[in-house]
Amino acid sequence: MQLPANPFPEPHTVPGCVDSRTYGEKIRFIKAALVGHLLTVLAVAFCAVQIHLPLTDSELLVWLGVIFAAMTGVRLGMKTGVHESWFSFALLMAAVPLLGQLGRDIHAAGYPVIILLGSAAFAGVYTLLAGRDFSFPGMVACGSVALIPALAILTRTDVLDPGSAPFAWILGTAYLGYVAYDLAMILKRRKVDEIPSAIADFYRDSLNFLTYPFRVARHWQTYEFH
Repeated sequence: MQLPANPFPEPHTVPGCVDSRTYGEKIRFIKAALVGHLLTVLAVAFCAVQIHLPLTDSELLVWLGVIFAAMTGVRLGMKTGVHESWFSFALLMAAVPLLGQLGRDIHAAGYPVIILLGSAAFAGVYTLLAGRDFSFPGMVACGSVALIPALAILTRTDVLDPGSAPFAWILGTAYLGYVAYDLAMILKRRKVDEIPSAIADFYRDSLNFLTYPFRVARHWQTYEFH
């Protein structure tokens, strides 16, 4: 029986990826990706407040599923390049109003998803202020601490129920951890001119929990068992 040295597949890496470039280039890419992500989160929040789509919950989820499947298909089919980058970003923009409505519905159901806007803002601000001293653990730690006074303000102004504050803090911190981990992986598979793809990847990769088990299974199939 031949066992794999690593039971999990290695992160996908492309030649000339951002992670292989100079430190300055990596920092510029990280800033652009995180600020771009913040702008898309703001767009989702704007749509949540200003746009009401005549869709049932089931129709909303179906349309989001179609768009995210198309985004995944674009990445798998086109792999990389300028065309893939802008196709992916265009599909993300089509999903923004739908994500806004989904966020509004989840918030109305009593879940504190509004904290994700604060987390994205803190990640973007940290990136701009840290400059060349940027670190992923630092982003998560500073953002997590900054969420505490933000939650105090939200509960004091009755935007959030005080009882939901602990869960909101956990949710916001988990989101920061996801963004940090995902961006570290994005640096390995994106080139410096693929910032639109990177912004789309933050959303597209949220479905990795559905596809990752299949990647692990394929990884193990490359080994023989007797």
